[in-house]
Amino acid sequence: MKSFVGCSNNEENSYHLFFQCPKSIECWTKVGLWPMLQQCISNGGTFASVIFSFLQVSNHDNLSLFSVILWSIWKGRNNHIWNSAEEPTEVICQRAAQLLAGWKNAQQHRQNSEINNPRSIVTRWCKPSAGRLKCNIDASFSQNKVGIGICIRNDAGQFIAARTEWFSPCTEVTIGEAIGLLSAIKWVINLGFDNMDFELDAKQVVDGVISVKPNDSDFGAIVNDCRRLITLSLRNSHVKFVRRQANEVAHALARVAPSLASFHNFTDIPIFME
Repeated sequence: MKSFVGCSNNEENSYHLFFQCPKSIECWTKVGLWPMLQQCISNGGTFASVIFSFLQVSNHDNLSLFSVILWSIWKGRNNHIWNSAEEPTEVICQRAAQLLAGWKNAQQHRQNSEINNPRSIVTRWCKPSAGRLKCNIDASFSQNKVGIGICIRNDAGQFIAARTEWFSPCTEVTIGEAIGLLSAIKWVINLGFDNMDFELDAKQVVDGVISVKPNDSDFGAIVNDCRRLITLSLRNSHVKFVRRQANEVAHALARVAPSLASFHNFTDIPIFME
């Protein structure tokens, strides 16, 4: 039975634990993900870059399996370190499978509840109320860039303007999404708009802007800037959370943003959005 083996310098790191340790490789092989991971690893880079590479080339089922195997390997490593318990790969894979099955059952239960109560959750983009504008924001994350997509539409659902930006290096998801909102707020102020409903599918960012609790982290500093600018210049504007299905246009813009040479403002609907 293979065991978790530390690095040659006796300092374990994430890259070695998940992608170089023989036991972990055995787990990835057992669930059929090792060939895809090998391809991502062959491109070089850090632990984070391998993760992002895998996210880009995988389908939904593989991503779900990848996530639970990561967690189960981590739990197995902790059991090895803190409890001196050596878990066979079968146990690690089975624990991951049970977690995934439980998650799928919970999702199915939620979907059934939504079918029985269809008005409880909005999953389509909706026009803002009369006299207001709506600004949708999203961020995308690649190996070394964060793309930001912003789209403004009026109360008739008509396209007003859109903007793409990108920056590097890549950040944590919440940081990138918060920077996206901050960029959107600054752009809207520069355009001279008000009565704006800002919508994004990053609930932690929305909660951070709405919350009055102090937050001294980098994330807290960004959402504080968002809150301050809205209070000073956009008093009749609001930040709201929506599901990804209601934020598809901003998502499309964010995915395209890193491939553009520079920031871009669209006054006509881009071909890829039509």
